[in-house]
Amino acid sequence: MAAWPTNDDLTVVIAGWPYAEFEANKKDIEGNFLKTYDLAPAFAERLRAGTRETRFVGTAVPNFFRKPYGPGWALVGDAAYNKDFITAQGIHDAFRDAEFCVTALHEAFSGARSFEVAMADYQARRDTQVLPMYEFTTELATLEPPPPELQQLLGSYVGQSRRNGRLRPGQRAE
Repeated sequence: MAAWPTNDDLTVVIAGWPYAEFEANKKDIEGNFLKTYDLAPAFAERLRAGTRETRFVGTAVPNFFRKPYGPGWALVGDAAYNKDFITAQGIHDAFRDAEFCVTALHEAFSGARSFEVAMADYQARRDTQVLPMYEFTTELATLEPPPPELQQLLGSYVGQSRRNGRLRPGQRAE
């Protein structure tokens, strides 16, 4: 769950469930949404006192890789490969892919390498760059408890942040 201010003094409020619960939860979106926020009682009270300004939207997000090029076309970002938005990497991926793609296209158009070789290299570079985050994201998006090693790593980050003054005692890591 998350909430953040947007335009016109509105706040976007999101909630997510494990993919395995998606079908059951979508039968009563509002009820299940509110139940999720019951885990944070003070915020749940504010949420129930507020006014919903629009309909509920959302879906399960497909995770996929596509070949990002062909004769006369190229794809970058979410069009070329997509993963759940839980790690908020989409715009980063799009800019990185665009840079890799432009470099490959420059090599092809300048005659330094054939289109097929340059674009195959673009795809290989992209896949090498994104695979670790893709695997992490698809695991995190299940909303299952992380493996013990990751729990330890995240716990050490919170401890380090407190020691460095980035978190005050009692403040939760975001």
